[in-house]
Parts: sequence; C-alpha cells; structure tokens
Amino acid sequence: MSIRNSIGFLTLALLTCGLFHHASADPRLPVSLLPRAPEGYLLVDEEMWSQLMDEAGRHLDRARDAYLHGHSRTTAQELRKAAIMMRIDAAHGEDRADIAMLKAAHELEHLSQRLQNPQSTENIDDIDAVSARALTALADHEFLKADSAWRDGHGKRSGRYLRSAADNLERAGFRARVAVSSATSDAVRDARILSTRLIDGTSFVMDEVGSGLSAFGHQIKHFTHEGLRSIQNRRPMRE
Repeated sequence: MSIRNSIGFLTLALLTCGLFHHASADPRLPVSLLPRAPEGYLLVDEEMWSQLMDEAGRHLDRARDAYLHGHSRTTAQELRKAAIMMRIDAAHGEDRADIAMLKAAHELEHLSQRLQNPQSTENIDDIDAVSARALTALADHEFLKADSAWRDGHGKRSGRYLRSAADNLERAGFRARVAVSSATSDAVRDARILSTRLIDGTSFVMDEVGSGLSAFGHQIKHFTHEGLRSIQNRRPMRE
C-alpha cells in the first residue's frame, strides 16, 4: 500500500469515527434550559434531599451522646451541623413550618456558641430542651412535606417524610422528658406502619392514607402545645 493510500485510509477512518461519535452523543441542552441556583446557593433535587432528611435528627443524637461523654466541643459542632441542615431544609422561610425551623436553627446556633465558652454553665437539660423544640419543628415540617407529597401523587416520597416525622416526634418526647400520651404513641406507631406501606408501594386505601396523615398532624400540634410546655415551665429559653 502506498503512502498516499495509507494517508487517505487514515483520514477516512478518523472522519468516520468522528461522525459516529457526533451522531451518538446526546445533544446538549441550551444553557437557558438548565436549572441554575442563585449565586451562593446549591441546587439539590428534592428526591435526593428527601433521603437526607433525617440528618438533622442524627446530628442532635450525636450532640447529646458527645456531651454525656464529656466532649463539649464535639457537642457544639454537632448542634451547628443540625442547625445548618435545618436552615437548608427551611428553604425560603415563607410558611409557619419554615419559620419554626429557622427559629429552632437560630437557637441551636446560640447554644453551640455558648458551649464553646470555657466558662459555660450549660448542662444536659439545656441541650435537651433546645433539641426538643428543634425536633418538634422538624417533625411538623416533615409532616407537611409528607402531606404535600401525597397530594401531588408521590407516595414513596411521602412515606420517607412521614417516617422521619414520626422518628423526630418520638425523639422530641424523650428530650422533653414527658410521658407521651397514648394517642401520640399510637399515632407515631401508625405513621411508621403507613410510611412503610407507602415506601414499599404495597396496597392501601386512599382514604386510609389521608386519615392517617390527618391523625398524625393532629398529634404533632397537641405535642407542640402540651408536651413542650413542660420545658418552658422547667427552664426559660435563653438567647
């Protein structure tokens, strides 16, 4: 084969590969159609975020464990992490649940700052009181998301939010050191059962889901008004 023919063959092969690659590649979306977050913010898909929703509650659990083991600095760090997760989840702070989340995050941040002071007088009662208010705000916020997701036809997402809401309401009762009413305990249990069915996609009656969500939402309101009152009576909230 001559050098000229070899060069021609190589050129043809490169062009063919290039055309094939160009034809098989997915066309790029116009920049104007790509989702963009405002400067200084991150854009997170809600389906992905719904799988991280329990992180704030876990950070509060770690904060308590760290304090009981004498690690005040780690406690402060975990409280701050929980506050950050709550601020992100509160989005724009436009409804009552978002506002409650932002207030709870603010209180967690102040407690975190106080714990870093060597002369801090904070104790486990302070940590539990602040955490109980934060966990109640989380439970209410997640319940509303569960209800909204169900109305929009997203059963699995609704189930994830509902399960997290039930876990955080139970955590709040423990931190508040109150005997959770049998009605609230039943609502938490029923919410967990319902959440599993929604996540797994097993058969359920539409009205059953609606009534289950309504009953759980009622118990969150009851705990907010009655359960958290014991904390306010025991020790005033500090800034």
